[in-house]
Amino acid sequence: MRYGDLVHYDPIETIINLKDADDEEKAAALVKSYVMSDNMAENIVNICISQLQFDETIDNKGLFIVGNYGTGKSHLMSVISSIAENEKLLKFVTNDKFKDGMKRIAGKFKVLRFDIGSTDMPLRDIVLSKVEENIHQLGIEYNFPSMDKVANNKDSLMEMMALFEEKYPGKGYLIVVDELFDFLKTRKEQELIKDLAFLREIGEISKSTKIRFMSGVQESLFDNPGFQFVARTILKVKDRFEQIIIKREDISYVVSERILKKR
Repeated sequence: MRYGDLVHYDPIETIINLKDADDEEKAAALVKSYVMSDNMAENIVNICISQLQFDETIDNKGLFIVGNYGTGKSHLMSVISSIAENEKLLKFVTNDKFKDGMKRIAGKFKVLRFDIGSTDMPLRDIVLSKVEENIHQLGIEYNFPSMDKVANNKDSLMEMMALFEEKYPGKGYLIVVDELFDFLKTRKEQELIKDLAFLREIGEISKSTKIRFMSGVQESLFDNPGFQFVARTILKVKDRFEQIIIKREDISYVVSERILKKR
């Protein structure tokens, strides 16, 4: 008997492009291939899905998916956002706890996905320019005012969502951003303060609209020594965000389930 008759090697794609989930066929493949432990599924249901849903009135917040490179955070965000956009993908989920929890948000969102590259643009301009481009594709004519013409960003986001809900009644709008941590690390103090203030506004607007925001970060922003010089601003962001941390045991479970499977 050969070793190949006893075990099956299931190769893992180490780099997941968040934008791949914009394609339905690729999104289905990402959902099929995602493996999670019951502990991870419980955390996602209790924290992530609870914050994304809008059928029950709670103090909704933004979400950070925290994990180092190679831990699967982009894959996880692709899976959650794909099912949130397309209920048909639920049938490909392998974890029962996760499948039952995802029924609350399956097919209830229009989704915008993007990652942040090397740029000097403020976070506010990056996000709103992507949102503006996306809603135009969805048939919504709205242009965000420039930063020097607004006292805050929540008013314009609420105006945009009023038009969105007219066009897509009963739907939410999910913004999914990858590589946020690397971007924030490059920012100078005053730039970073403005970026974090915008994140706080995004977290706050989740409470009063059907906008939802989810971002992948390599490390937690809240207790990171690299951001201690803006600690007060970070605390304000912390009040408006929840985080899911991909733990070592979750990665070990994936390894055991996908790399070495019994035939």
